[in-house]
Amino acid sequence: MPIHAVDDRWLEMKQRALGQQPGRRRHFSAGAALALACASSGCSGVAETSYDCSLAGRKAFVASIMTDYYLWYDRVPEVDYVAAESPEELMSQMSFRELDHWSGMQRQAERSAFFDQGRFQGFGYTLGLDHQGGLRISWVHEGSAAGRAGLDRGALIVGVNGRAITDMSSHELGTELAQDVVLHRIQELDGTEHDVELTQGDVEITSVKGATVLDTPNGPVGYLMFTTFVRPGEDELRQAFADFRAQGVQGLVIDLRYNGGGLLTTAALLGSLIDASAAGQPLIVETYNERHSDLNRRRLMYDAEEAVSVSHVVFLTTGRTASASEQVINGLRPYVKVDVVGLKTLGKPVGADSWEHCEYSIAPITFHSLNAAGEGDFFEGIEPVCDVEDDLLHRLGDPEEAQLGAALRVLDGKLCESVQALRSWAGPVSTPEPEPELRRLPAGPLPDLPGWY
Repeated sequence: MPIHAVDDRWLEMKQRALGQQPGRRRHFSAGAALALACASSGCSGVAETSYDCSLAGRKAFVASIMTDYYLWYDRVPEVDYVAAESPEELMSQMSFRELDHWSGMQRQAERSAFFDQGRFQGFGYTLGLDHQGGLRISWVHEGSAAGRAGLDRGALIVGVNGRAITDMSSHELGTELAQDVVLHRIQELDGTEHDVELTQGDVEITSVKGATVLDTPNGPVGYLMFTTFVRPGEDELRQAFADFRAQGVQGLVIDLRYNGGGLLTTAALLGSLIDASAAGQPLIVETYNERHSDLNRRRLMYDAEEAVSVSHVVFLTTGRTASASEQVINGLRPYVKVDVVGLKTLGKPVGADSWEHCEYSIAPITFHSLNAAGEGDFFEGIEPVCDVEDDLLHRLGDPEEAQLGAALRVLDGKLCESVQALRSWAGPVSTPEPEPELRRLPAGPLPDLPGWY
């Protein structure tokens, strides 16, 4: 499921800007708007229609957004509007694939369940590969089948439905793991093995994991892993930072290694909690295309009673770290010393707004995200100061875990002398490459405007 930097209040504000009543779904005849849009970017075969819930109406709605509000509206390729078999296919065809890998759509009920209620369907674990190519559990949502079964980070999956992992192709393994009920053969970190049968079902997202305060030579350091920017996670964040504040933390390690983004309202809260002194300052400057530059906004940080004031924060990252996660990292740099430890992030300095139409949420990329210094072109990812692999052989919050251990060194002023020195936390530098099949498995002046979202 794609995760976008999106928010619901966007629709109300846009409706007000258009002189419409907030809360009403927008319906237009395709007429002039769609004709003008297609004239500017070339979608052929368009017949006049209304934005109703017919196939033609749904495709017309997508085309109108992609040729107007879409960030790269002027780079939309020429497409055959009529030939597209679905709105999803049309949106994909109209996307500027050189930079856009994220515009998409999903059922509104699924989106609301994920972002607003913090729920989705699945087993409730995330998988990763260790340095020998073993398939291990990276982390688990407590309110899930995996959580209730007692599974935790580091557990090695050695078999599925009675078959050994080593005897299966990636396609076969993927097929087995997609079943509603799956028997897992698990090897724990202590070497013991046992079977766990999991049934896919409702998963209650755990947003904050491993929150703890570590004693270091330079004072207490607060650590937490933040998994997803969803509304229910805000209370978890506040609770963790209230504890950090009570214990007088002097530094922070914020673990975003698996966080692919989410709501920017939640991102603004995280920024506000990390740096109390930055209240009232922009975390993110959202910049729209020239047709809608009047929508450019600054997302401000604000006073939060649980906020801390530290001089140095280290973020833990991997290639799964994206979007709102990257925008928090980038957004805090003008105000506090920020370092990144781990692996290069994905590279998504853009965000999406969502439109509701015919029970679907349509979320094209609509704005470029900069920080207060005008920086934000990290399409190639944010590079770490210390290159450290994910260490699946230690629990989250354990100072012996490779990334956290390296972050504590950085907070202590011990900069990375070499990649090898830091990677030694996770084991030998020269490790066997995973089998190819297994590798693919888990795969300027600022306007004086209020923040929003």
